[in-house]
Amino acid sequence: MKIKNQDFLKKENLILVLKMISDYGPISRAEISKQTDMSPTSASRIVALLSEKNLIEEVAINHQNVGRKANYFRLNKKGIYFIGVELDKSYLRVGLMNFDEELIFKKTVEMRETDPNMVVKQIVDEIYELKNNFDLIDNLIFGLCVGIPGIIEPEKGIVSFSVQMQWENTPLGDILHERLGLPVKVDNELKLKALSEYKFCDDDVEHLIILGFGSGVGSALISHGDINRGKSNFAGEIGHTIVDPNGACCPCGNFGCLQTYIAEPFLLNEAAKIKRIDSLEELILHAENGEIWAKKLILKAIKYASIAINNTVCSFNPDLVILSGSLIENHPYIQNLLLKEYEDTIWSPAHNSFDVEITKTKDEGVILGAAIRMKNHFIENIHL
Repeated sequence: MKIKNQDFLKKENLILVLKMISDYGPISRAEISKQTDMSPTSASRIVALLSEKNLIEEVAINHQNVGRKANYFRLNKKGIYFIGVELDKSYLRVGLMNFDEELIFKKTVEMRETDPNMVVKQIVDEIYELKNNFDLIDNLIFGLCVGIPGIIEPEKGIVSFSVQMQWENTPLGDILHERLGLPVKVDNELKLKALSEYKFCDDDVEHLIILGFGSGVGSALISHGDINRGKSNFAGEIGHTIVDPNGACCPCGNFGCLQTYIAEPFLLNEAAKIKRIDSLEELILHAENGEIWAKKLILKAIKYASIAINNTVCSFNPDLVILSGSLIENHPYIQNLLLKEYEDTIWSPAHNSFDVEITKTKDEGVILGAAIRMKNHFIENIHL
């Protein structure tokens, strides 16, 4: 076995201390030393280095029954910033997060075009405006992460395939890096939203599943704080599991994919066979007014959404299932029906083994998760 060299050990210790302060701060030097099995001298040296670089700050805490104040350390909120971007065929969302994972700015604008070059120009324009508004220089922004629906190669920043954007083998990360000169990550948007949901869940949750019901259907698994990607980063593409080989044709080329029974475009296509419907709101209005065909169409989608919950629970045995996506977040009628009906579809041994919640992060989830992913990348690759 190769012996780790001194520089490598120093970097590992630096990462360990910064993670400790990030996760548990305010925290004292003594606690850092104890929790990391590091000598007090080594812990103090690293704390001093992080303070010198303005990544952490010292706070005085006077505990009860103790006369002398102890010095504790926490992240410096203004030490460094991260940008999260969400792409959809109809909108672009940009957010700015400080080092303490607070989203201090978000903006949503209409997507002008879906051509990759035009999308990049629009992203770059928004980021320059953001930097000017907050008077941020490049060395205060570590980088940005972009969340996009589709199959992504996260290590290369390549959008392998996105149905919504109609992109294929697009090197989005390299293009943005060339234009901005900042580190860039690209990832599947639901995986990033899962990261943000994990931030707000209870400490005893180890395995979290997020299900997204909107223009498509997908899921993502967070296990012990890490994204479960599978070999090619498409773990969780439950929308393309086949539930009826004789069903409707999916844009992926297969027949009877689960999403063809739930996703908004397919619901509207089915509704159009009965009556001209221009929006999901209109379809729901027909159902609320007692029109049987509209009710049945929505209830059918609810049944398949319940199947999606059951199948992910049986596959991954999570502590918590988060329901998200435009169908859930924007339409209380559908949300309430699903919360009422899904339990009848759950495999009996799985009953009471998990909780179901509605997304807490809503429209902030992807940009917040993207920024958190960039923060994690910063900490894991820090060099001072």
